[in-house]
Amino acid sequence: MKRSLNRNELKYIAIIAMLLDHIGMFFIPVTNPGGCILRVLGRLTAPIMCFFIAEGYFYTKSKKNYGLRLFVFAVISQFAYSFAHYNKWFTWDFNMIFTLFISFLVLLSYDKIKNNILKWITIFVLIVISFNGDWAIIAPLWVLVFWIFRDKPKEKFISYGIISLTVVLSSLVFMVVNGYHWYGELWQLGLFICIPLLLLYNGEKGKVSYLNKWIFYIFYPLHLVILGLINLF
Repeated sequence: MKRSLNRNELKYIAIIAMLLDHIGMFFIPVTNPGGCILRVLGRLTAPIMCFFIAEGYFYTKSKKNYGLRLFVFAVISQFAYSFAHYNKWFTWDFNMIFTLFISFLVLLSYDKIKNNILKWITIFVLIVISFNGDWAIIAPLWVLVFWIFRDKPKEKFISYGIISLTVVLSSLVFMVVNGYHWYGELWQLGLFICIPLLLLYNGEKGKVSYLNKWIFYIFYPLHLVILGLINLF
């Protein structure tokens, strides 16, 4: 398989998928075929961004600045996330960048803490802390396996698949337990679409520009505010 997608191209795919997902979430019921398709495509975003947290951790010249950038934009995005989802300026349901920041701390702990017992206790605590975030628990686990198996594609995507299958099965159980149709969240199977896309990643950054560097950090809160305003009025 020819690897033909660079980092920027995958990032823009994730951004477009996120926009489609949120349009479906806010405006089109998932029972509508169009809404279902948008949610399926939207499953691309979270795993791709988690993949690039591991990549970013590897390539960054300053882990301190990388972590600080994630934290600052997590704070900024929280207001947009709360407004879009709850029509409030703040809630304790944290946004995706917050979860990515926790995932970064998970990698930092795995990489820097030498005592294995302390390392895994710290990682466990951080994953628990992510519980109030978007893609809680799942995203830190994805990031961790993307890092641990960075140079082992087979193990990396098998591990990713197992975690993703857990998401699908837990969604089915949730639907059944709460009296809904069991197939109501089968759109979560879209999580597996990202595997062939990530296999096409060629390891190259793509064109270097301020737009390509900052686009996700800016687009994430901005599109939430716009969708929140549309939903409000």
